[in-house]
Amino acid sequence: MKKKVVITGIGVVSPLGIGHQDFWNNLVSGNSAIAPMEGLDLSKYESKNGAEVKDLNTEDFLGRKGLRYLNNGTKFLGSSAKMAVDDANLEIDDELSNHTGILIGSSLGNFAQTTDYFHDIIREGPSEVSPMKSYDVALNSSVNYVSVFFKMKSFARTISSGFTSGTDAIGNAVKLIQNGKAKVIIAGGVEQISLDLYMIFYLQKMLATGNEISMPFDKRRDGFIMSEGSYIFVMEEAEHAQSRGAKIYGEISGYGSLFSGNRKSDIEKRVEKACNAMKLCIDDAGTSQDNIDLISANGNSGKLSDLIEANAVKELFGEKSEEIPVHAIKSTLGESYGASGAAQTASALLSINNGLVPPTINYDEKDPECNLNIVNEKHERNTNTVLINSFDLSGNNSCLIIKKHE
Repeated sequence: MKKKVVITGIGVVSPLGIGHQDFWNNLVSGNSAIAPMEGLDLSKYESKNGAEVKDLNTEDFLGRKGLRYLNNGTKFLGSSAKMAVDDANLEIDDELSNHTGILIGSSLGNFAQTTDYFHDIIREGPSEVSPMKSYDVALNSSVNYVSVFFKMKSFARTISSGFTSGTDAIGNAVKLIQNGKAKVIIAGGVEQISLDLYMIFYLQKMLATGNEISMPFDKRRDGFIMSEGSYIFVMEEAEHAQSRGAKIYGEISGYGSLFSGNRKSDIEKRVEKACNAMKLCIDDAGTSQDNIDLISANGNSGKLSDLIEANAVKELFGEKSEEIPVHAIKSTLGESYGASGAAQTASALLSINNGLVPPTINYDEKDPECNLNIVNEKHERNTNTVLINSFDLSGNNSCLIIKKHE
């Protein structure tokens, strides 16, 4: 029998709020985090909106020492990890540190700092660049910082699998705990907005234009809105959590992942792979489609990506696809790429614990090709099992099942 893996702590640094309670309050109120970006000069470009983290006082969580050498992503991750550990009332002592690891998903990590650092080396010469500038420029530097901060000795890993990175980090953490590789894992996803990343998406015409709002599955959708943040969880073997009397938010019972490729002309194949990834996840959880109470959709307001997901859901669930509630968190939060699956996980856990489904805002014009039961008003619902979809533009398809712990 597989070991059960539960979540005992939630840490959130989000454009919707600092801490999981503020995040949840804004989410269920239908408040949007999307606004003209203040951290970037986008006066030359058409797409100007984003969802930026504001009002984070990193000193409250990490102290003052060494903060000036940290980039935003590391501050987000460190702060949210501290929140999660405190929320779980977890003491990582000398004994537990050998059985505690960290596994974080980030599609692009510290990409901007890395490119800036090498640009300085080329422009100024290696001898002229301060060695402290290299402190926080690698993809795994944020994870290394947090592992040292909490004295975690089991392992420190970064997963970079595109937009599914956070989902894959959580899914892989489940398997590591089930296989006895750790008793506790700090897992989730983190991303930060930068001009480099903006240009990657802007030049590929992925970003929303016109009225610049996020409207998943709506007929008017024309691209996603960039977002950032960090969503971190304390994941434990259920017996370990129960032995210390921990509060349990929920259980991660299933994980499935498949790669479909990103050929736009092969939509049927991409739909099939997305459908099969959901089926793998449901089978891994030992449940069935009939037991899914809520779908946390990948829906990010992209014309093609939303269409693929909607068709995959209809193929797997059949007639029930018009009944089962679907929530798209990216309508309020935007697309935080590698952190999005972790943001959906936080929302799913809080839905289960509060008996509420948040609204999908901006869903005003139904697209007949995306005929799903999109929830556009918050409502009370006894939610026991949530399917989380996380699909990447390059063809990664990863899913999680979150359920109420019994």
